[in-house]
Amino acid sequence: MALTAAGGGASDSLLASILMIFVSEIGDKTFLIAAILAMTNPRLTIFLAACSALWLMSILSAFLGHAVVTFIPMSWVSIAAAVMFLAFGVKLLQEAREMDGSEIAKEMHSVEAELSEKDAAAKSQMAMEAGEAGDYSAEAGAEKFNVNVDVDGDRSVEAAGECSSGSVLDSLKNLMGLLLSPVFVETFVLVFLAEWGDRSQLATIALGAARNVYGVTAGTILGHTCCTGLAVVGGRLLASRISVKKVTYAGGALFIVFAILYGYEALNLKGIA
Repeated sequence: MALTAAGGGASDSLLASILMIFVSEIGDKTFLIAAILAMTNPRLTIFLAACSALWLMSILSAFLGHAVVTFIPMSWVSIAAAVMFLAFGVKLLQEAREMDGSEIAKEMHSVEAELSEKDAAAKSQMAMEAGEAGDYSAEAGAEKFNVNVDVDGDRSVEAAGECSSGSVLDSLKNLMGLLLSPVFVETFVLVFLAEWGDRSQLATIALGAARNVYGVTAGTILGHTCCTGLAVVGGRLLASRISVKKVTYAGGALFIVFAILYGYEALNLKGIA
């Protein structure tokens, strides 16, 4: 896989990005969030919400990295990427060596506790809002009896017209209801915030800076989509069956390979090699 300035081949960038996402995301916090939420909510809603957040993050990260090249010489970008991937790779290998096999269970319990806490807070907030809405409805109902009969008649005609025209937009309303549902919004926010500053986001920025930005974008989107699909369909079972230690070792080795390739490219750009 040759690395070239302003992006090498799109196919190489695509493959590198997919591999990077798989070794970074399987068993990760965003993976477990999607898996846990899919057990108690509509899977399609969770899948679309999680993917939307990850797609947006992928696009922003890849093009952020691509924009860096316009301000910083490509050789320095390659050096920075090599150092970052080397640091990530060494850290992953160290983490893998220290793992005892219970990490996935601990992470699962941590995510479940966090989601339960957020759910309890949301229900408390809804209960407070419902109480306020009930008080307001009682006041509005008392005032309704003072409305003139003729005005009521006019309102009935207007309401009938609105119902007739609204029937044409039912499909659009259903779609918007899905996209703006509390479950969709909550999942989108949770996944986006969990991914922000994550190792895979930083790696995407680095890849976007030194590889074909369109290949990187497509690869990270495809990788996130596959990982999220696995999480939603059977994430809990998969998380209990896979060896996180082996995946972490593989991730560390892959990141070190990236570091070597970027370091070699930096030497070539500087005319040393």
